[in-house]
Amino acid sequence: MHRSCRFLIFRAATLLLLGLAGSGSAVFATDQPRPTLTFLSKQQLQQERTTDQNGASFTITGLSGITYRGGSQYTAVMDNSNKLVNLDVKLNADGSIATATVTGGVSAATSRDYEGIAYTNAQRNSVFISNEATPPPPALFEYSLENGTLLQTVNMPKVFMYQVDNRGLESLTRAPDGKVMWTANEEALTVDGPTASQTAGTVVRLQRFTVEDNHIAPTEQYAYVVEPIHSAIGLPVCSGLSDLVELPDGRLLALERSAREGLPPFETRVYLIDFTGATGIGKGDLADGLTGKSYQPVAKIELFKSTKIGENLEGLCLGPKLANGNWALLGVVDNGDPISKNTLVAFELSDPTSLPIETIGMAAGGGLIVIAILIVATRWSKRGG
Repeated sequence: MHRSCRFLIFRAATLLLLGLAGSGSAVFATDQPRPTLTFLSKQQLQQERTTDQNGASFTITGLSGITYRGGSQYTAVMDNSNKLVNLDVKLNADGSIATATVTGGVSAATSRDYEGIAYTNAQRNSVFISNEATPPPPALFEYSLENGTLLQTVNMPKVFMYQVDNRGLESLTRAPDGKVMWTANEEALTVDGPTASQTAGTVVRLQRFTVEDNHIAPTEQYAYVVEPIHSAIGLPVCSGLSDLVELPDGRLLALERSAREGLPPFETRVYLIDFTGATGIGKGDLADGLTGKSYQPVAKIELFKSTKIGENLEGLCLGPKLANGNWALLGVVDNGDPISKNTLVAFELSDPTSLPIETIGMAAGGGLIVIAILIVATRWSKRGG
């Protein structure tokens, strides 16, 4: 959460469908049926404390990101700390939450303003976490879930050094096959434009990474325009990109959040993102800044918009596939304001446009479909974003 913002926010899931044509064949058509995202249920965690791998007790607070580890197992990250919280979440057949239990925690080697989290695999048994704080320099950090040791640090391209204070790397997602990761800054870098207002959105950079034998390398970058701060009674606060979710077919979901000190305090939005025709901004003149330059951001198709989620939804992840062929998505709420509690939120993603995985996940010049979901509106009455 942003230290510079103190406000109520609802973080909502925002779905984005990205299509990149290449190698002579298009992989996405915007006139195809759109997926839908449906809110199912939410459930407050009953445990207020847990213990880490060393038996030390800590308070559960500031849950800002969540990742799925298979079965009914999830891990959430707490911001402005070094704490990870392990969860057992059992879903009903329709994807709603049946039970949610805290099963323990992990203390990582270093405390930072962690926001996004992505699980690797059972063999590696680790998570990558994005750091929003300014300073230190923006980066991704991999920690062991067994003992909390730092396994590696992934540096961001140098342009991310120009992030606005505490509006940095809010999001993180990793493909289910482990071959790709995505992150993004929450609001515009100083060299890319202004932060969001009531009349204009803010442009952020979607950053893609390839993963090969645990080696992480930054690749493509694309511009994504977050919507303006929603209309409401009261003072405007902010509107930004909160989290990303990559689906098994390579599409990317993006969650935006908008906040005001008034009523309604938060708006959550979900978009379908299409990369067709979008400009790669990771190389050349655009790699140093976007202000005053010509480029084409990814397209967005609205799938979901609501001011009624009711709490500060900060993180979102892909869960298991449901019996009806749809996907469960699980979100986590940050309790850093008077309204929000330590709460889990369940959604169902119905996706009639799903493509074969063979057509996806290729670098620029090949076919790529990505959904960027994320997230969100939230109230900041706490220490970071």
